Amino acid sequence: MKMKIKDGVNIAGLKSEMILGCVIINDYLNKMPVEFVITSGTDGKHGIGSLHYVGLAVDVRIRDLRPDILQGVVTDLKNRLGVQFDVVLEQTHIHVEYQPK
Repeated sequence: MKMKIKDGVNIAGLKSEMILGCVIINDYLNKMPVEFVITSGTDGKHGIGSLHYVGLAVDVRIRDLRPDILQGVVTDLKNRLGVQFDVVLEQTHIHVEYQPK
């Protein structure tokens, strides 16, 4: 399956680091029977100082993932993306941001 972008989501302005992160996420999720859907890019309402606004964060749909594997998916993504990315399981999505330490 290929990466999809939810209707109305804006990815204009995503930085190259975040695009590479999306490629890595897509490669990983392609091994599962789910679609990789970006549900927020540089758009939407986020907290003050959110990295979404500067093209360094995306949100990934989780509704097609079984609840019993979500934490494992987050752990796998953290390992694949490396320490320069934060991967956070939120109630409705996985938030991924590039934030070098």
